[in-house]
Amino acid sequence: VAAEAFAGDPLKAAWLPNSRIARKWMQYVKDTQIADGTPPPAPIDPRVDGNELTWQAEADLESGLAQFIIERDGKLLARVPENPKNPFGRPLFQNLQYSDTPTQPLASMSYQDETAKPGERHAYRIIAINTVGLKSEAVEFRAAAE
Repeated sequence: VAAEAFAGDPLKAAWLPNSRIARKWMQYVKDTQIADGTPPPAPIDPRVDGNELTWQAEADLESGLAQFIIERDGKLLARVPENPKNPFGRPLFQNLQYSDTPTQPLASMSYQDETAKPGERHAYRIIAINTVGLKSEAVEFRAAAE
């Protein structure tokens, strides 16, 4: 019910910012399966230190991040995590406890490329995947293993 149409005590009501958020909240409470038609934000700030790739990512507020795809020289290298888990809904990169609190310690946005040989330059791409399977734009960078 819109705020202006609410007839009860406003001090006892729970308010959501708008009807779009309210519909998503009602769906989440029902079965945790929120529809999401938008891809997640692309990973940012990729770095290489030796053979370790690291990056950052913004949250996908509609459905959450499930995993990241790591490509090297145009081929799939890894998925991080390989098999995401979540006992309370769709699998998530940052697994959840019973509430909406991520498990501790937080999952690291990193991957150890153990097959890269010292001195070799490679083209890497990192892609975020949300829990409905939509993929972000790739962040691309080149690096040489040490």
